[in-house]
Amino acid sequence: MMPARRPTALAVAAGTCVTIALTALLLWPAAGRGQLLYRDFVSVPEPSLTSRTLGLEGPAPRAVPLDLVIALLDPVVPSGIFQLLLLAATLLLAGVGVTVLLRRWGPVATVVGAALATWSPYAVERLLLGQPPTLLAVSTLPWIVVVAREAASRRRWLVLTVVAALPAALTPVGGLTAAAAALVAAVAFRRAPLRDLGVVAVLALLWCSPWLVAVVTGHADAGQSDGAQAFAVRAAGVHGVLDVLTGGGVWSEGATPASRLRWWPLVVGCLTLGLAMVGATGLRRHRRLAFTCLVAPPVVALVLATPLGLAVMAAAQSVPGVALMRDTHRWVGISAMTVAVLAPLGLRALVQRAGASHRGPRRGLGIAVALSAGVLGVSLAVLAVPDAAARLHAAYRPVTLPSSWQRVVAAVGERHALVLPWQPMRSVGWAGPEPFLDPLPLALRGPVTVGRDLIVVRDGRLLRVGGADPESSASWARGELDAAQLRRLGIEAVVEWLGTPGRLPVTHAGLVEVLRGDGFVVWRVRD
Repeated sequence: MMPARRPTALAVAAGTCVTIALTALLLWPAAGRGQLLYRDFVSVPEPSLTSRTLGLEGPAPRAVPLDLVIALLDPVVPSGIFQLLLLAATLLLAGVGVTVLLRRWGPVATVVGAALATWSPYAVERLLLGQPPTLLAVSTLPWIVVVAREAASRRRWLVLTVVAALPAALTPVGGLTAAAAALVAAVAFRRAPLRDLGVVAVLALLWCSPWLVAVVTGHADAGQSDGAQAFAVRAAGVHGVLDVLTGGGVWSEGATPASRLRWWPLVVGCLTLGLAMVGATGLRRHRRLAFTCLVAPPVVALVLATPLGLAVMAAAQSVPGVALMRDTHRWVGISAMTVAVLAPLGLRALVQRAGASHRGPRRGLGIAVALSAGVLGVSLAVLAVPDAAARLHAAYRPVTLPSSWQRVVAAVGERHALVLPWQPMRSVGWAGPEPFLDPLPLALRGPVTVGRDLIVVRDGRLLRVGGADPESSASWARGELDAAQLRRLGIEAVVEWLGTPGRLPVTHAGLVEVLRGDGFVVWRVRD
């Protein structure tokens, strides 16, 4: 029998309010004028629309179609505002999606589910990595399940599946994640025939087409063997294993909250995981699927972090496309979202058992128990990463670009530009202490040669990941410029960042200074 409409509405309202409140608590400093410049999450005023934006030149199309969408919408939705909306959507979509999925189980379930989906170790670490767009892939999973489970007609199901998948499809990994989720949901919740599965597969190809076209008509970089070790989950000892099983274990030390290095947040995570297992046990039709989504992703990530797993992944990196899967912490997000759905059901089951054993007036006691269960569930979410708000507040703060920014872009024009110092990340005083990916290629209208190879420190080793830097870049990294070499490479201008780590040339023979502003110097290569 379906529950009454009013309790269902109350459950949705409760979960939505908790989602909004926790999202605001975690991200409120990001609201403001300016651009967010944090690790991979960067934007510029007036982004350019070039073949590079389409993924047809430059690095492999890992930000397609995200950069294209930002550039097209910029006249209507400025890039800084779009960034803020995208950042907030990662948590809002997750929390409200779990709320809608759990609405039939009452407000306690939706409140706890919303808290676990919004304030999770996985979400915090992906945000601290500077990857809100890839986090969207996990945030859309509950919506894909809701559509498959509840859409009344085949046509409505297919249309809403595309709508639910579009936020994930802003990135290649997100598009593939949404495709896999849509196919699994079609089988599990609709028992779709092969014909419908074929239609879903075709639709998935369509929402992945922007980056697939870029790969076919542009280029695709094969990964390097070091990429397997660089981006494997951190799973050293029992502590590391528990960290991964409870939603943590990101490869970057800089994206690891300090609290996750202690034992008691992991104990809290294990309690939550135990509740999720209780919730999965109580399911009738989808018990196997629930346990698979709960356990398989972190276990596979842990296996691939072993010496044998790393060797297999390293050998597979030479296959184009496999590099998309090398960041195995991404897979943990499936388990994290499953915990957010199942743990409230487990908590509810335990509360019901406790209530069934009580002999006496139950109404007042039932309300008190329900409130206590809700507070307990929210506390489990927050205590798993107690320093989440402090870390995210420091990471996501809008900054104003120097006044010379637009003059630099205008001075370069459509010339082929070399950007120095030769490294992919920047760290300058006016943007705060956090490093960020060089945003100049997003603004310049002509071809751009910029450092792409990333240096990752793992277990005391320096691992170079990327393989996109040209051979001549070794001299640029040393701060050496040869005008004749630049002309052979078709480079017409050199842009230098001031005040950021890396070597800048001391001499500029064969170059003419065009612009010197606050934070930048632009040189033109003489003909």
